[in-house]
Amino acid sequence: MSLKNKLIALIFFMSVIPALIVGVTSLQYSSHALDTLALKQATTLQKINANQTTQHFIDIQNNIETLADSLSLLIEKQGLETAIVDVDPYGQSLFSRYIERNNYDDLFLLDLEGYCFYSVTQQAGCQTNLVSGRYKDSGLGEVVQKTIAHSRYHMSDVTSLSASNTAPEAFIAAPVSVQGDVVVILAMQLSAASMGHITSERSGMGNIGKADQLGALATASVLKTTTLTIATIGIVVVALLAFIFADIITKPMHLLASVIGKIERTGDLSIRYPDFTRDETGQTGHALNSLLESQQKAIEQIHLLMGAIAVGDFTARIKTASQGDLGHLEQTINQSVSTLELAVQEVTRMAWVMSEGDLTQVTRNDLEGEFDNIALALKCVSISVEGIVDDVRAIAEDMKQRGEAVGISTKHAIELNNLMKFFSTNAQDPSSVKAKQMLQSEEIKRLVSDLNG
Repeated sequence: MSLKNKLIALIFFMSVIPALIVGVTSLQYSSHALDTLALKQATTLQKINANQTTQHFIDIQNNIETLADSLSLLIEKQGLETAIVDVDPYGQSLFSRYIERNNYDDLFLLDLEGYCFYSVTQQAGCQTNLVSGRYKDSGLGEVVQKTIAHSRYHMSDVTSLSASNTAPEAFIAAPVSVQGDVVVILAMQLSAASMGHITSERSGMGNIGKADQLGALATASVLKTTTLTIATIGIVVVALLAFIFADIITKPMHLLASVIGKIERTGDLSIRYPDFTRDETGQTGHALNSLLESQQKAIEQIHLLMGAIAVGDFTARIKTASQGDLGHLEQTINQSVSTLELAVQEVTRMAWVMSEGDLTQVTRNDLEGEFDNIALALKCVSISVEGIVDDVRAIAEDMKQRGEAVGISTKHAIELNNLMKFFSTNAQDPSSVKAKQMLQSEEIKRLVSDLNG
């Protein structure tokens, strides 16, 4: 797996996984918060609706009790019959105007025995006894009987006036007192609108929780969809960013690897890394260029040194001050050249001394290896030549004595005398004899052969 793919995977997972964890956790908490909020809203709405229903019932009670108080004053001043029969210019009585303005279906007046002697709309219950008559078990009969028994306001359950009437009805009743005594029972039938309001409030309170829950689920669904959409967009953006950043990071490294590979293939130390960014890769490239430059300078110095040695110049040295192994190599090469220079100087000195006839010189004892072997060989040559000189001198001395005894020819005597002088002079002062005056071994052998012949 390449570095680029590793970086893409790393950036992707480092970005997506925490985002998914945060998103899922946030979604769970949000759903829980929505459920809690929906429950609180349902509870609040139930309380509001309950309060509204209670207030509605209180308003109904206040309305009938207010009318009862007004009717009490009217009866006390004008009498009940006058209140019943008096109508306005539009033909409406006090009671008909009241139920129209306050949205009631009917208004009833009953005596203390339960007999209904007045109804605005003249319903079936009118002219009947609600305590003992056929409608005693109706909602109107129920509320009238309780009001008579307790002398206070009552409201019936939602029922119908008769078995044949299936429409929902509700009735309220209140006593009408004159100077502290109940004289008549006032009853009213709630309108269908009021009944619908009460019914809807009661049924609505049962459906509020379900409705809020459905609303919370819908909101949670929208939240999930939104979260998934944002997560998908985020994943795509993160993937694109991962590719972009991975390419930005790996491009200089690929360039660096290409430069190193090219140097490895060609051995050309003049190649340089061209990118000088200030990040870590740029710093690595700068360090590589510095290394290549120092190696290139060191190798150039070595080439110059080897060229000088090739033409016999042993005075050249590497002048760069490299560090580490390259510095050790430069020091070793300089030491080797110094040793070689010393050995050549010593061999040259010995050769010059021997060429001047001085066979008594010895080599320096600080040479090592093959240089020491060369010095030893020169010393052996010097010793060998010195032995030959001693032998020739002895032979010459012996030939002189024998020549004097037997009387050799004048020519041979002169040559032998010159040879004796040469060796005698060489033995006494070897430094005075030049190399070109030394006899070759073939000449010595010829003279010895002539003397022996």
